[in-house]
Amino acid sequence: MKLMTAELTHADGIDRASWSTFREIPPAEAFDRLIRVLAETRRTMEPAIAEKLPMLVKEPPQVDGPGWQWTMQADGSLILNMRHPGLGWIGFRMPDVEVFHANLSDVLAQRKALREELVPPVRPQR
Repeated sequence: MKLMTAELTHADGIDRASWSTFREIPPAEAFDRLIRVLAETRRTMEPAIAEKLPMLVKEPPQVDGPGWQWTMQADGSLILNMRHPGLGWIGFRMPDVEVFHANLSDVLAQRKALREELVPPVRPQR
């Protein structure tokens, strides 16, 4: 069964993809399946994706205002679900909620300090 044929090309410094789905399934469903398979395949490849953001990546891809929600598992772990507009919902399991909370608290404190440094407080007018 052939669900989809995809081709990745590179010309003039730009990556492009072309595809056909043979009318077996709608293109969006075919892409969802292909992305899942490619992500799982990439997970098993070497070199592995770096566990920490590499210093050479100055601006990793960003998503403005992603949807998010969280759930707690029976074992007490936290699942943080984030919605990427191209990849869909991705769940990140945080087995040690206290460490996650401490790290998040540190980030928020650093952000607050930086904002206070960059944005002078508004003084009431008389």
